[in-house]
Order: sequence, then structure tokens, then C-alpha cells
Amino acid sequence: MLGQLQRIGKALMLPIAVLPVAGLLLRLGQPDTLNIPFMAAAGNAVFNFLPAIFAIGIAVGLAKDNHGLAGLAGFVAFQVLSYGSQAIHSDNNLSYLGAIVAGLLTGWLFNLFSRARVRGLDFLAGGRGLAVILITLTSVMLSLVFGVVWPFVQDAFNTLGHWLAATGAVGAGLYGLLNRLLIPFGLHHVINTYIWFVYGSYHGVSGDLNRFFAGDPTAGGYMAGFFPIMMFGLPGAALAMILAARPERRQAVAGVLGSAAFTAFLTGVTEPIEFAFMFLAPLLFVLHAVLTGLTLMVVYALGIRDGFTFSAGLIDYILNRNHATHGWWLIPIGLVVGVLYFVVFYFSIRIFDIKTPGRELEGAGTAGGGFILDEYQVGAATSREDEENTTSIFGRSSEHRALEYVRALGGAENILEIEACTTRLRLNVKDVEKIDELWLKQLGASGVMKLNRHNAQIVVGTIADLLVDEIKPLL
Repeated sequence: MLGQLQRIGKALMLPIAVLPVAGLLLRLGQPDTLNIPFMAAAGNAVFNFLPAIFAIGIAVGLAKDNHGLAGLAGFVAFQVLSYGSQAIHSDNNLSYLGAIVAGLLTGWLFNLFSRARVRGLDFLAGGRGLAVILITLTSVMLSLVFGVVWPFVQDAFNTLGHWLAATGAVGAGLYGLLNRLLIPFGLHHVINTYIWFVYGSYHGVSGDLNRFFAGDPTAGGYMAGFFPIMMFGLPGAALAMILAARPERRQAVAGVLGSAAFTAFLTGVTEPIEFAFMFLAPLLFVLHAVLTGLTLMVVYALGIRDGFTFSAGLIDYILNRNHATHGWWLIPIGLVVGVLYFVVFYFSIRIFDIKTPGRELEGAGTAGGGFILDEYQVGAATSREDEENTTSIFGRSSEHRALEYVRALGGAENILEIEACTTRLRLNVKDVEKIDELWLKQLGASGVMKLNRHNAQIVVGTIADLLVDEIKPLL
């Protein structure tokens, strides 16, 4: 179950990946920025077709080898489900929920039948044509069910939306708490999808993110609170870890965590910092989740509304500054949050002697944190040739890097599936115990999560996609 949820979380990131460029075009084209109508129209073109993009992206994300034909099948499935159910009940609007169902259905059936061999049907593209036919027929039959059932589904989610609206700041705080607690499992995208794309309605547009960019003055309450956390809170935690490091290691720690803090401030990508303490001090991570929830609650209660298309960093803050409500308050609030994070992290590390980067035993790497601060010789040399070819983690060629990762993951025979998801490698392996965590961290991984016997995630940063492309030919 966890393995399947992990794959779903990864698949949801594919359609979300198109949002930054769409949001950039939309905002730059507005009268309060560059006032270029055709740029705004180009951005709106993406937002208007996001449900279909979700169906395509999820289908491709779940299909083996990310096969493009699955994306076409996902689009067909979504259209059949939408138009078929509307023919039965005109008020049916499958939107993002229907797109997610279509994508999941397509991915499952495509993997089940795409490699099937049926006598007399060899002309059907090696089974993939058969899979598309079966997906379409299944969608037709399912549209009959949706035509009757979907009004009740819509009512249920409308009720949930009204409950969240009624809870106000409490609902925002609960969302912030769950959002951070689900990060170790890579499942925060699942809850994000509902909040960003389903929750609430404004002139036919649904979701806190979509409504914000459509001009809904009540939208953005579930996103605004992330700006103080990502721009100031976690950089404050990084500063605490730098100052808590041993004096002789502090400069090396500052190089790693300093760049991670700047990345969080500028773009809102926070995983490199979070994985530095997530497994070293689980209680500290839970406290981080609680502080996130409290910040979202306070920001919502103050009536501050702001949004983003990628993450809550400086870039999105600047682009959306004229679209936000009381958005300037996020800066002083962020400074307070940054000081709070610094104090909590610094004294917790000191009092409980937490082995954050730069405090680990000499030569042991960073246990659990994943930051390697010295130039290590990576890999166990099994022959003189291996020994000569083994290099430090800095400056190695892409071929050497990919080969080292394959070896650290237990060898090619241990890797059943490997995919990239933003900053993570998501793996299905024969045995996770064959994965060498220390070796991976020496290669530069920020975190290693062994979810169960066969599923693991490796946080490698923004090189995830490139690294998977380098690794797959070796398998």
C-alpha cells in the first residue's frame, strides 16, 4: 500500500510541474506587472486545461517507463468519463477528482495489459494498443456509474470544503501540520492536490491555488503561511545548525547548509534542510511540523492571503506581491518565525547533543543527515582498476556518478524500478537492506528513507531527473 501511495505521490508531481511556467506567464502578463495580454492568455491556457493535464500526467507517471501512449489514453479516459457522466447528469463536473481517477485507472490498466500477448492481436502495438482499447471501454462503462454516483461525490467534497471554511484558521493550521508530517513519505502531494485544486469554488474555478490566481479575494489562506516558514524559518534552522557545528567543521557546514538556506529563501525548496535533521531528531521534525501549522493558523487568522505556483520562496512572493492581501505582513512575521526557529534548533541541538552536520564523529560522515563535508574516497574498490577509477565525490563524471549510485543501491540486479520526483529518487528494489546509506550520503544524498522491504526514497536535490536518466542505461 505504501509503495503504491508513493507512486501516486510521484505521479501527481508531473502535472504540478507545469504550474511554475504557467504562473509566471499569467502574473507577468497582468496589468500590475508587464501588462502583456498575450502572456496572460498563454498562462490561462494551461490553467484552463489543468484537469486534462492531470489525467495525462498521472497516467504517464504511473505507466512503466513513463510511456507516452499512456498519457494519450489518460486524456481519452478523462474525456469519456466527463462527457459520458454529464450526458446522464448535466450538473456533473469531474474536474480534478475525475482527472485523478482517470489517470489512476489508465496507469493501472496500461501496466496490466501493455505487455500482454494475445494470439491473433499481435498488430495491436505489442499489447499497448489492446491496453488503450480496454482503457477506453472501461471508461465508457465507468461513465455510466459516475453519471449516477458523482453528484453524491461532489456533495461530499463540498461538505468537506464547507467544513474547512468553517474551521477557518484551525483548518489552515491542521493542513500545515499534515503537510510537513507527510514529507518523509513523499505523500504531502496527495493532500496538496485537494487543497490547491479542489477546495472551494469561485466563478467556476476550484482550489485555493486556482481561485487565488482567478482573483478570489478569499483564496490564498492555505498557502500564505508557508512563506514565513520557507523564506525565514528553515533558513533560521540552518543557521542554528551551522553555529552549533564544531569550529573546525563550521566552514564546510556553512558551505552546504548556507546554499540550502539560500535555495529555500529564493525558491521555497526546503528538503535539503529538512532531511539534515529529520531522522537525527524526529522530535525536532515534529516540532517543525507544529510550528508550520501554528504559522499557517496565525497568518490565516490575520487575514493575510498570498499564493504560489511552485513554492513559497522569494520569487513567487515578488511575482504575486500585487495580487496578495496584506502580503507585506509576511516579511515581519517571517523574521519572527526565523528567530523562533533559530532559538529552538540551536538550544535543542546543544542541550540534547544532536549530531547535526558538523557534529558527527570524525570520519563518520553525517549520520542520518546526509551531508558529507569532506572529500571521501567513494566506493569499495574490488580491484586495482576499480581503485584507480574511484574518485572523490567532487568533480566526477556523470558516468562515474551513475555507476557509484547503482553500486550504492545494491547493484543493478537489486533495482526493480527507479523514477525521479522533483528532488527524490523513488525506488522499488528487491531488498532495501542492500542499499548502503553511508555510501549514498558520501555521494551527496541528503536523506535515505527505507519505507518498507521493497520501497525507498533517496533525496538527491534538483539533479534527480538527470541522475535517473544516467542510471537507467546501466540497468
